[in-house]
Amino acid sequence: MKTTVLVIEDNEEICGNIAEILQISGYNVLTAPDGKSGVEKALKHKPNLVVCDIMMPELDGYGVLHVLARHPDTADTPFIFLTAKAEKSDFRKGMGMGADDYLVKPFDGMELLETVATRLRKSEHLKTSFGSQVDDIDAFLDKAGELPDLPNISGERPRKSYKKRDHIFMEGQRPSELYFVIRGEVKTSRMNYDGKELVTGMFREGNFIGYLPLLKDTPYTESAVALQDTEVRVIPKQDFQTLVHTNREVASRFIKILSNNLFETEKRLLELAYQSVRQRVASTLVYLYQQQRVAERPIPLLTVSRKDMAAIVGTALESLNRTLADFRDEHAISLTEGGIKILELGKLERISH
Repeated sequence: MKTTVLVIEDNEEICGNIAEILQISGYNVLTAPDGKSGVEKALKHKPNLVVCDIMMPELDGYGVLHVLARHPDTADTPFIFLTAKAEKSDFRKGMGMGADDYLVKPFDGMELLETVATRLRKSEHLKTSFGSQVDDIDAFLDKAGELPDLPNISGERPRKSYKKRDHIFMEGQRPSELYFVIRGEVKTSRMNYDGKELVTGMFREGNFIGYLPLLKDTPYTESAVALQDTEVRVIPKQDFQTLVHTNREVASRFIKILSNNLFETEKRLLELAYQSVRQRVASTLVYLYQQQRVAERPIPLLTVSRKDMAAIVGTALESLNRTLADFRDEHAISLTEGGIKILELGKLERISH
């Protein structure tokens, strides 16, 4: 079966040229003259890759990416922006939203074909169908770690054993890892206003536990207790953040596994995972500030290294530095050789939501 590429471009001549080059190279090509019809065709035909102009009527390229990235059927479809502007703001906005690549007009045929082929190869690397056994999870994580933009996946995924009635995590605790049940049974529950236990979930072999607090970067709102002798696979928080925030295709496939392919659950997780880099950096700054204040340390600066902060955020160091520079220009923070000083905590809190 031929690989299908959807080209969304309002300039009829440019659209025709791109389609002709791709067809000559053996691709099946669909075209759309604006963002609105492009989204409709993408959801109907589910192409293998989308090439999309930024400036268009009806719905611009950013809007197209926003819609497709949040729909489970198209969330992991490689997405290449076309732009006539080589301005930094275009690149920063598009890549921050999760675009996979850029082509700046004018470009030649070979540049187009090489970019399309590269993105399709990376996508194909993750096309294997993974089940819900521990070996399937390990295989997926190992494949993700082979991608060039995910070199920091640790590969350290220890097993932990819990006796009956042992707590795996407790309400109010800050999450530091993701749990995958290998064997046994786990109950999650919370205490209601009059001190009675409210059971919120039952989890068995093949289920993940505790991913929502990791995605939202909030404390656990419930406790997890082993109902029988239980064994779990542990995925460190840093690896989890890398999986859901660094590569859009990896994030989408990982979320399919987390959600067991339930449409509504998957859609909700995608919304959480695709928060902008700007939101996640702001949230991380607020969290680090609060941690430092709780620890009652007198140092007025956040001294976490940029590399460690980028790992917490789940983004490249360059993206972190650009966002910090934006916050500095907006007078929310100041940057010094010694660290980062929070000037407007309230502003960062508003950005993070």
